[in-house]
Amino acid sequence: MTENRKMIVNRIPSPTWNWLKMNEARTSEVTALAEITPSVQLPEGMSGYMASASRLPRVQTGLGYDIDRVFELEELGSRLITVPEGDSFDQPARIDMNLNEGSAGAGQLEVHLAHDSEATVILNLCANRDKKGDVVVQIKYDIGKRARLKLITVQSVGPAMRVFLDLGGRLVDAAYFDLVQVILGGRSYYGNYSNLGGEKSGIQADIAYLVGRDESLDMNYVAYHTGRKTDTLMNVSGVLEDNARKNFRGTIDFRRGAKDATGNEMEEVLLMSDDVINQTIPVILCEEEDVEGNHGASIGKLDENLLFYMQSRGLSLEEIYRMMSRAKIEAVSGKIEDEKTRNYILDILDQREKAAE
Repeated sequence: MTENRKMIVNRIPSPTWNWLKMNEARTSEVTALAEITPSVQLPEGMSGYMASASRLPRVQTGLGYDIDRVFELEELGSRLITVPEGDSFDQPARIDMNLNEGSAGAGQLEVHLAHDSEATVILNLCANRDKKGDVVVQIKYDIGKRARLKLITVQSVGPAMRVFLDLGGRLVDAAYFDLVQVILGGRSYYGNYSNLGGEKSGIQADIAYLVGRDESLDMNYVAYHTGRKTDTLMNVSGVLEDNARKNFRGTIDFRRGAKDATGNEMEEVLLMSDDVINQTIPVILCEEEDVEGNHGASIGKLDENLLFYMQSRGLSLEEIYRMMSRAKIEAVSGKIEDEKTRNYILDILDQREKAAE
């Protein structure tokens, strides 16, 4: 692949005004990629193996075709995790990707849940703050009837690293997808495309981000409803510091036949500087009459009355901002049952705070 060609990622399903520059993200193409060899720990009874190519080639993802093309051109394999029918696992599957090796890497993961099964998968992307390079990770999921998948992703990298995390999958009758993502730094492109084709299928996404100096985050999350009585809940909460940039596209798409479907999306953004750039487009598309959709965004700085109250209690302005920023991340990480992962997130926050002192 060449560096001169531009990649198009995170294209919004329904274009808006071009002058907003939110319809898609254009970025330089990733350099030649080596396959990432992650550390994988699976609970007993859950199987994992390498395949020469994706078993879900037609499943749409949030970042889009250009990321699929990365894996096709590089002829990279796909790591499959399968959960047998009726099995439920108390312990999570852990995939750790240490990104300090090499200047560019890619990895593809597929998670297949058979009917009436339940599992949690935790993906950890980490690198030193000064590490440079490109990383592309794609995760596809196939969730069977009455099955439940909880996917947790944690990213902790620095401003010199570009991360593409691309998700997409399909849900059949009564299937459920619970997505929790914590994004701590980097120049990142995130996307998810969930196809809710099964009756009473649902997705809940809880996303927290902390984007600081010289860092950026571009997101595209789509819930595509075709099944009856399907449900989507998107909660996005983040903090922008210094000269950080962030774009969020959140789309709930009710297609014909999705009767009695519901969808709600909300974003809360805390702006810590006058130099940040924040763009948010919540979108609801509708071809079906018997649906209910709601969206909203709360964006701004800390309330002056709150600042005065907390300063009167002896807290400095820096301490107040640090505490409120941390609270945004901790609120979402509290939805992670795995204590090891929660403690890891707290350690990363501690390290960032010490580095800022």
